[in-house]
Amino acid sequence: MKQFLLDILDLLEERGQKYGPMRINLERIARQWSVTLEKEVSPAQVALCMAQLKAARLVETPDDMDTIRDLIGYILIYRELVR
Repeated sequence: MKQFLLDILDLLEERGQKYGPMRINLERIARQWSVTLEKEVSPAQVALCMAQLKAARLVETPDDMDTIRDLIGYILIYRELVR
């Protein structure tokens, strides 16, 4: 279990190198969603919604480890944003 969580943290770091710092990336997404939805969206809400998207995908493919890792990653990001 510990190694699984460490792998997720490594994945978050890799994604940060690819897409930029998580907070900045989620702020960018939040601004875009705010325009689309005509309602203020926070970076934490983006992380929560992305986690929900991943959970919905698990209904169809419950053993998809990439989706499970992504879901946990978004929950970890959410926790950091609401602290």
